[in-house]
This record gives sequence, structure tokens and C-alpha cells, in this order.
Amino acid sequence: MAKGKDQASTREKQAAAAEKIPRWEIQVDYIETCNCNFGCPCNFSGYPTDDYCEALVAYHVKRGRFGKTRLDGLDVIYAAAWPAAIHQGGGTLRLYVSEGTSGDQRDALVRIFSGKAKGNGPFELFAGTMSTVEDPVFAPIEMTIDGRRSAFRVPGHVEVALTPFTNPVSGEVQDIRVNMPKGFIFRSAQAARTLVMKLFGAGALSFDHSGQNAFFARLEFAGP
Repeated sequence: MAKGKDQASTREKQAAAAEKIPRWEIQVDYIETCNCNFGCPCNFSGYPTDDYCEALVAYHVKRGRFGKTRLDGLDVIYAAAWPAAIHQGGGTLRLYVSEGTSGDQRDALVRIFSGKAKGNGPFELFAGTMSTVEDPVFAPIEMTIDGRRSAFRVPGHVEVALTPFTNPVSGEVQDIRVNMPKGFIFRSAQAARTLVMKLFGAGALSFDHSGQNAFFARLEFAGP
């Protein structure tokens, strides 16, 4: 009987060790696109333009680590859909992760962006609004970082390209920003719009919101 208890205790300790969250930090280029009108009213009132939220958000990790695992240069796309406002729940999530990653890097990125690694930013908070979390997709991610002209794609799955707002008379680029001193995702972001914003497929994670809201920012997150 004592032997059985010892084995159970050992298994519990091993499970606890496996779930232990190391210190982590990432510095990212952030590209947000969604179905909302320009500026995204979720930032002001908490409710989306058409009473539901569908988003494609890209993260290019310029520098990062998860414990001893380096994450520099890796990419993640956060594809999500909610049937109402985000805080009302019922969401569906799929992560796209750079296919050239090692096993440790894949585990780190999935844990961070699914919210399991806790920390600041939206990840753990959004995790509590998800009803369905699909298996991550490890795929070739093509990403161009160029401020309000950034773009990203996964061939056959995702297609996104941004463009800045311009003065209709002079054609000059408008430097429009949204500043949120208490923002939990960004505190300041460059506003843009999408030339194309498409997620190919079926079900909740299939949409086309080209011509709608977009943001670009440089952000830092850390945990746990």
C-alpha cells in the first residue's frame, strides 16, 4: 500500500514539474486585424461593430525566451472568432506557428499564446473566453514587417495585407494612432486598414473582412 502511495506521489511530482512555468519574455512586432470599423470600438466600449468579433493577429518575435529556449525570429498567427463581444465568451481559437521550430520552441509558443504560461498581455485573459481551442497548425508563415504596410500569410490558409490611411486631397499618409494608457494589449498603436484580410476554411474560423480595421505596434510581454 505504501509503495502504491509513493508511486502516485512520484507521478504527481512529475506532472507538477512538467506544468511548471519558467520565466519568459518576448519582444514582438504586432499586427492586428479584425472585422470592426476603423479604430475598433472594442477599444472604447468593449463591443464590436457588428456584435461579433473575428480577428487575425500576427506576432513576429524579434527577441524572446521561454526558460532556456530561445524564440528569436519565430512567428505566430492568432486566429480567433467570438459570436458576440470577446468578454461574453464562446470563442474559437487556432494558432499557426512557424513550421521550422523545434519541439521545445513549439511547446513554448503554444503555451504562451494559448494563455497557459500566464503573464501580462491578452493571452491568459482571452483563454478564459474560449469554448473551442483547435490543435495548433505548424506551417510556413510568410511575414513582412513594414509598419502600416505590413503583411502576413500562410499559403492556402491566411492572407493579410495592411495599408495606411491617406489624405484624400494630398495623398499624404495620415499618422493616426490609438493611445490607451491602461491598455492590456497595447498602449499605443498605429492605425491602418486592411487591403486583404482572409481566413480560408469552414466553420467559425472562415471569414473575409478586407477593408476593415488594422493596427501595428511593437510590444513586450513577460511571465509568469
